[in-house]
Amino acid sequence: MLDFKKPKIALSQNSSSICLFLLSLFILLLPSIAMAESSPCQNASIHLRGDLDTVMARGGIWTLMEQAEGLKDQSMIGLQVDGKLSRTVGIFETLCESGKNPTKQLFVAIQNILGEARTTFNPSSSSDKLLEAINGLNKNLDELLAKVE
Repeated sequence: MLDFKKPKIALSQNSSSICLFLLSLFILLLPSIAMAESSPCQNASIHLRGDLDTVMARGGIWTLMEQAEGLKDQSMIGLQVDGKLSRTVGIFETLCESGKNPTKQLFVAIQNILGEARTTFNPSSSSDKLLEAINGLNKNLDELLAKVE
Protein backbone atom coordinates (compact mmCIF):
# COMPACT_ATOMS: atom_id res chain seq x y z
CA MET A 1 0.00 0.00 0.00
CA LEU A 2 0.96 3.59 -0.29
CA ASP A 3 2.72 4.95 2.72
CA PHE A 4 2.16 8.70 2.68
CA LYS A 5 4.93 9.23 5.19
CA LYS A 6 7.53 7.91 2.71
CA PRO A 7 5.97 8.43 -0.77
CA LYS A 8 9.16 7.88 -2.79
CA ILE A 9 9.76 4.42 -1.33
CA ALA A 10 6.10 3.41 -1.65
CA LEU A 11 5.90 4.63 -5.26
CA SER A 12 9.12 2.88 -6.30
CA GLN A 13 7.95 -0.43 -4.85
CA ASN A 14 4.56 -0.19 -6.56
CA SER A 15 5.87 1.14 -9.85
CA SER A 16 7.94 -1.98 -10.49
CA SER A 17 4.93 -4.23 -9.93
CA ILE A 18 2.75 -1.95 -12.06
CA CYS A 19 5.31 -2.06 -14.87
CA LEU A 20 5.54 -5.83 -14.62
CA PHE A 21 1.75 -6.12 -14.75
CA LEU A 22 1.48 -3.84 -17.81
CA LEU A 23 4.28 -5.67 -19.59
CA SER A 24 2.59 -9.02 -18.94
CA LEU A 25 -0.71 -7.66 -20.17
CA PHE A 26 0.91 -6.32 -23.33
CA ILE A 27 2.64 -9.65 -24.06
CA LEU A 28 -0.62 -11.53 -23.60
CA LEU A 29 -2.63 -9.17 -25.80
CA LEU A 30 -0.10 -8.66 -28.59
CA PRO A 31 -0.88 -11.90 -30.50
CA SER A 32 -4.60 -11.19 -30.29
CA ILE A 33 -4.12 -7.73 -31.70
CA ALA A 34 -1.94 -9.02 -34.53
CA MET A 35 -4.45 -11.73 -35.44
CA ALA A 36 -7.34 -9.27 -35.41
CA GLU A 37 -5.63 -6.98 -37.91
CA SER A 38 -5.30 -9.55 -40.69
CA SER A 39 -8.43 -10.78 -42.40
CA PRO A 40 -8.80 -14.18 -44.06
CA CYS A 41 -8.52 -12.45 -47.42
CA GLN A 42 -5.18 -10.92 -46.48
CA ASN A 43 -3.95 -14.28 -45.21
CA ALA A 44 -4.94 -15.88 -48.52
CA SER A 45 -3.14 -13.11 -50.42
CA ILE A 46 0.01 -13.69 -48.40
CA HIS A 47 -0.22 -17.42 -49.11
CA LEU A 48 -0.66 -16.90 -52.86
CA ARG A 49 2.16 -14.35 -52.98
CA GLY A 50 4.42 -16.87 -51.23
CA ASP A 51 3.55 -19.55 -53.78
CA LEU A 52 4.24 -17.13 -56.62
CA ASP A 53 7.53 -16.11 -55.03
CA THR A 54 8.52 -19.78 -54.88
CA VAL A 55 8.08 -20.08 -58.65
CA MET A 56 9.76 -16.75 -59.38
CA ALA A 57 12.68 -17.48 -57.06
CA ARG A 58 13.68 -20.20 -59.49
CA GLY A 59 13.62 -17.69 -62.32
CA GLY A 60 10.07 -18.38 -63.43
CA ILE A 61 8.83 -20.49 -66.31
CA TRP A 62 10.75 -18.37 -68.81
CA THR A 63 14.10 -19.27 -67.23
CA LEU A 64 13.12 -22.91 -67.16
CA MET A 65 12.39 -22.84 -70.88
CA GLU A 66 15.60 -20.93 -71.62
CA GLN A 67 17.61 -23.61 -69.81
CA ALA A 68 15.81 -26.61 -71.31
CA GLU A 69 17.18 -28.05 -74.52
CA GLY A 70 14.89 -27.51 -77.48
CA LEU A 71 12.64 -24.99 -75.74
CA LYS A 72 14.76 -21.87 -75.98
CA ASP A 73 13.13 -20.74 -79.22
CA GLN A 74 9.67 -21.05 -77.61
CA SER A 75 10.58 -19.36 -74.34
CA MET A 76 8.30 -16.42 -75.10
CA ILE A 77 5.42 -18.63 -73.88
CA GLY A 78 7.22 -18.93 -70.54
CA LEU A 79 7.46 -15.16 -70.31
CA GLN A 80 3.73 -14.89 -70.97
CA VAL A 81 2.96 -17.50 -68.31
CA ASP A 82 5.11 -15.67 -65.76
CA GLY A 83 3.22 -12.44 -66.45
CA LYS A 84 -0.17 -14.15 -66.22
CA LEU A 85 0.76 -15.82 -62.93
CA SER A 86 1.75 -12.45 -61.47
CA ARG A 87 -1.41 -10.85 -62.82
CA THR A 88 -3.73 -13.44 -61.26
CA VAL A 89 -2.14 -13.01 -57.83
CA GLY A 90 -2.20 -9.23 -58.28
CA ILE A 91 -5.90 -9.31 -59.15
CA PHE A 92 -6.63 -11.36 -56.03
CA GLU A 93 -4.67 -8.90 -53.87
CA THR A 94 -6.45 -5.94 -55.46
CA LEU A 95 -9.85 -7.50 -54.78
CA CYS A 96 -8.89 -7.97 -51.13
CA GLU A 97 -7.60 -4.43 -50.74
CA SER A 98 -10.66 -2.88 -52.37
CA GLY A 99 -13.02 -4.68 -50.01
CA LYS A 100 -14.51 -6.92 -52.72
CA ASN A 101 -13.62 -10.20 -51.07
CA PRO A 102 -12.85 -12.81 -53.74
CA THR A 103 -14.51 -16.20 -53.54
CA LYS A 104 -12.88 -19.27 -52.15
CA GLN A 105 -13.22 -20.87 -55.59
CA LEU A 106 -10.99 -18.15 -57.04
CA PHE A 107 -8.42 -18.71 -54.31
CA VAL A 108 -8.42 -22.47 -54.94
CA ALA A 109 -8.18 -21.98 -58.72
CA ILE A 110 -5.18 -19.67 -58.38
CA GLN A 111 -3.60 -21.98 -55.82
CA ASN A 112 -4.00 -24.96 -58.17
CA ILE A 113 -2.47 -23.06 -61.08
CA LEU A 114 0.48 -22.00 -58.93
CA GLY A 115 0.84 -25.66 -57.91
CA GLU A 116 0.96 -26.64 -61.58
CA ALA A 117 3.62 -24.00 -62.16
CA ARG A 118 5.72 -25.40 -59.31
CA THR A 119 5.48 -28.95 -60.65
CA THR A 120 6.78 -27.90 -64.07
CA PHE A 121 10.20 -27.60 -62.46
CA ASN A 122 10.36 -31.42 -62.23
CA PRO A 123 13.88 -32.21 -63.51
CA SER A 124 12.91 -35.60 -64.92
CA SER A 125 10.47 -34.13 -67.46
CA SER A 126 11.41 -34.30 -71.12
CA SER A 127 11.23 -31.20 -73.29
CA ASP A 128 8.03 -32.40 -74.95
CA LYS A 129 6.28 -33.07 -71.64
CA LEU A 130 7.52 -29.76 -70.27
CA LEU A 131 6.19 -27.86 -73.29
CA GLU A 132 2.87 -29.68 -73.01
CA ALA A 133 2.61 -28.79 -69.31
CA ILE A 134 3.48 -25.15 -69.95
CA ASN A 135 0.96 -24.87 -72.80
CA GLY A 136 -1.70 -26.41 -70.53
CA LEU A 137 -0.77 -23.95 -67.79
CA ASN A 138 -1.02 -21.07 -70.26
CA LYS A 139 -4.47 -22.25 -71.37
CA ASN A 140 -5.67 -22.59 -67.76
CA LEU A 141 -4.40 -19.10 -66.97
CA ASP A 142 -6.22 -17.67 -70.01
CA GLU A 143 -9.48 -19.28 -68.87
CA LEU A 144 -9.07 -18.03 -65.30
CA LEU A 145 -8.18 -14.49 -66.38
CA ALA A 146 -11.19 -14.43 -68.73
CA LYS A 147 -13.45 -15.18 -65.75
CA VAL A 148 -11.82 -12.66 -63.42
CA GLU A 149 -11.17 -9.67 -65.67
